[in-house]
Amino acid sequence: MNLSWDSLNVHSEIKEVIRKEFGFEQMTAVQAASIPLFITNKDLSVEAVTGSGKTIAFVVPILEILLRKASEETIKKHDIGAIVISPTRELAVQIHEVFRRFTEHLKSSESPKVQFRSMLLIGGSNPFKDIATYMAQGANIVVSTPGRLFDVLEKSEHFSERVRKCLEVLVLDEADQLLSLGFEKKLGDILAFLPKLRRTSLFSATQTKELDDLIRVGLRNPVKIEIGEKSRQSNKGGGGGSQVQMPNRLLNRFIVLSSCEEKVPYLVNFVRQQQNTARHKKYLIFMSTCAQVNYFEKLLGRFLNAHHQHNSNSKSNSKSSNNNNSHNNQITLLKLHRKLKAKRQKIFEQFRETEHCLLLCTDVMARGVDIPQVDWVVHFDLPLTIESYVHRCGRSGHQVNAAGNSLLLCLPHERPFVELVQEKGVDIEEEKEEVTSTEEEVNNNTTSNLREEVLKWAKAEARRNIHFYELSVQAFVSFVRTYASKHCLSKFLFKQTDVVDIANAYALLKMPAMPELRQAKHLQQKGATAFRGSAEDTRTVNNFKDILYAKKNAGAAANDPEGDEEGETTRRHPHSKFGFKRNPEMQEKFERECTGGKLKGKKKREFMDALEQEELLMDARVVKKLKRGAISSKQFEEHFGI
Repeated sequence: MNLSWDSLNVHSEIKEVIRKEFGFEQMTAVQAASIPLFITNKDLSVEAVTGSGKTIAFVVPILEILLRKASEETIKKHDIGAIVISPTRELAVQIHEVFRRFTEHLKSSESPKVQFRSMLLIGGSNPFKDIATYMAQGANIVVSTPGRLFDVLEKSEHFSERVRKCLEVLVLDEADQLLSLGFEKKLGDILAFLPKLRRTSLFSATQTKELDDLIRVGLRNPVKIEIGEKSRQSNKGGGGGSQVQMPNRLLNRFIVLSSCEEKVPYLVNFVRQQQNTARHKKYLIFMSTCAQVNYFEKLLGRFLNAHHQHNSNSKSNSKSSNNNNSHNNQITLLKLHRKLKAKRQKIFEQFRETEHCLLLCTDVMARGVDIPQVDWVVHFDLPLTIESYVHRCGRSGHQVNAAGNSLLLCLPHERPFVELVQEKGVDIEEEKEEVTSTEEEVNNNTTSNLREEVLKWAKAEARRNIHFYELSVQAFVSFVRTYASKHCLSKFLFKQTDVVDIANAYALLKMPAMPELRQAKHLQQKGATAFRGSAEDTRTVNNFKDILYAKKNAGAAANDPEGDEEGETTRRHPHSKFGFKRNPEMQEKFERECTGGKLKGKKKREFMDALEQEELLMDARVVKKLKRGAISSKQFEEHFGI
């Protein structure tokens, strides 16, 4: 196979961008196999391992096809010649950036002189704003997520008309994930808008039955390209079924922890050990649900940097030494999941640009996104499928000549998942040694000691902070429901799961009532894990419930358009989120510190949280007074504005 770019029959300007802008000296296997076919009117179904260069494999043919068309006829600014559909916003932004680097160069070149414009359509903003941008500036190449593309096709007659008349190429990137995320119906609706005489190509890292069905519907006699990769994969075991592909410089490990309570301490010690090395590192920590990401971001934020802040202050009093320690040890902690919506792109860019960073995320970051030098992918929870495991791992070590590492944290009853991964041909080794760091950490911060420290702090915070308590419950419930219903081995694994151990790890004050918990037969067995809750914790939970119920009713009453008997409404001021006007002193604090932009960003949020806690404690006292008859119902209602 000839891997030279000079062997391609494409415009020289495209080759120049590839070499100068991207620094690619030669093609990858998937590029050499697919580009020549793509530019000769072939529909393609391409399956290749993560990091094999699939984006360039369809960007180059799209540009070549449009350049050839431009040499024969005039392409107007609203003529949409190509559409690329991506499953996530992050991947869509990344693809759009690749197109932008090509089109900017082509605009400034002497021959051929073209003015192609690429447009990004993703959620998080009003679709009519995208339509207005298209009408004003035009677009020849559209990169979009499925939902936003369908919205614009449906809402803009001019956009859909130019697509039907001008579209030459449709590409579905990470096509298997488009289907696994439930976009099958949306894709069918989109295909109904598109012209039948078009070139269509699918690119994915894995092949599924659903993808085969889509190929039969959307492609005409496609050429199927499968690019394997020589790697460290093991073929021992002969478990049958298809083998999966992994980057060849990726080392996969797993460790079996005796309790779910050990996960956070192990992760904290693991990162601390890595922080003692000379080079800054990046970590992707995958969790199953958005609620888990929200909860553990608070928990890890308390412990990851606290240790090194203490050490850096104690080791040296000199300014230069403190600066050096801070530079070496401080790690930026970020979170990213689908519910963050408009914030996602800013967080993604921050993670890409920050050298020493840890990102807690869901599988929204598992596919296609290109992040320079991710040193470690850590699976905090088991992936839901083997494919998810492969794609998660592929975020590290997927770039050319880059080494990567992945670590799977699992419990004793979860070994069958590891065995299934091995049967699929993945070489995954067990990590048996305890992670330790400095002599001081060995003596004072063993996983066992840190485990008690983490649980003690989390329990105290849950008792003190109603918001943290809610996060812990939401994280536990979401994880259990996902684990019990969506995991590929859920029917087998969940029955063996110690849900009480998980509840203790999440610092729950009281076990929630969930139908899924009835499946855990060991709850009734002798010698089962004891729940770390007390009668006082139960009373605290009941107080929280009363407070939340009262606040909910108060909020409903405050927004009741019918008002009171005299026709006056009790609507709150839109900026009085926590109802501080019930307490003049608290309102005075709020106005003194938060008006005029005195407090901003994180400091303002922390101040508002403190005020909220103060108000909640006041509300709790009012609820208790009502229960013991110290105040009347009327006084209670007056306090909450009911």
